[in-house]
Amino acid sequence: MDSVLSLAILYALGVILLVAEIFLPSHGALSIVALGFLGWAVFQTFRFSESAGYVALVLLAIFLPAFTIVAVRTWHRTPIGRRISPANPVLTAEDTGPRPDLLQPFIGQVGTSLTPLRPVGECQFGDKKVECVAESGMIARGTPVRAVGIINMSLAVRPCDAFEGHA
Repeated sequence: MDSVLSLAILYALGVILLVAEIFLPSHGALSIVALGFLGWAVFQTFRFSESAGYVALVLLAIFLPAFTIVAVRTWHRTPIGRRISPANPVLTAEDTGPRPDLLQPFIGQVGTSLTPLRPVGECQFGDKKVECVAESGMIARGTPVRAVGIINMSLAVRPCDAFEGHA
């Protein structure tokens, strides 16, 4: 009876240390000690009975991966997990980039490319600087451009003809 109690204590210590690893930041030290206790418990179980040792080995082969999955899924809800990996912020429409309704007034306007558009760059329309994408090819810096549409939430521009840029 004494050996069964000592086996139960070894298994309990291993499981308790694995659970403690979730809540205490030990950088894996508690997990290593817990695995040591569980390994020693399995070894002692084999010494007690070979069939009981195989049962313990199979149960641990099921328990350890299941425990790892549960620990990873619940870790971010622990006090330490909330400190280390806070919740993702809620993004507003302004955070996700330019809105098409703000770019719509630029369509048809003539501006100047401030940077080379290869295919993305910056253009100036009046006193506003806008990130633009070349409709096709590349556009050199300083080229007069006309806004022609919106592509992937960016203002699409094309180079103006020589007479079109002065209009």
